[in-house]
Amino acid sequence: MAKNTTPLEKEEQIAFVAYCEANGICVVSTQNGFKMPKVAFNYAAYSRTLKNMGLSKGFPDLIILEKNKNKTHEVLFIEMKRQKGGKLHAEQEEWLRKLDDKDYCVGVAKGCESAVRILQKYLNS
Repeated sequence: MAKNTTPLEKEEQIAFVAYCEANGICVVSTQNGFKMPKVAFNYAAYSRTLKNMGLSKGFPDLIILEKNKNKTHEVLFIEMKRQKGGKLHAEQEEWLRKLDDKDYCVGVAKGCESAVRILQKYLNS
């Protein structure tokens, strides 16, 4: 069987965050894509605590805190996916729809290069 050489979503996100930091772009991760190990602590209790603290399944992976050129928007939300094979889950689609309905800018990036294009389009709008 051939090995899948498509970079992982986390690798693409790490590369995009590095791009943002190198270019003075304020970016923060929501940690929704982070997988916690289920050993060595009470995973169920920890998951409940995170949910009670506001972590929401499906919320976009990254928040860009930069005004666009025309100063009509101050925040961009990006959901990262793999270049090949990455699919949106129902909860992700719901969050993107909610944010769009509230007039936030949202994007789904298939890899780092896609995220850079979305960011540049947003900043220049």
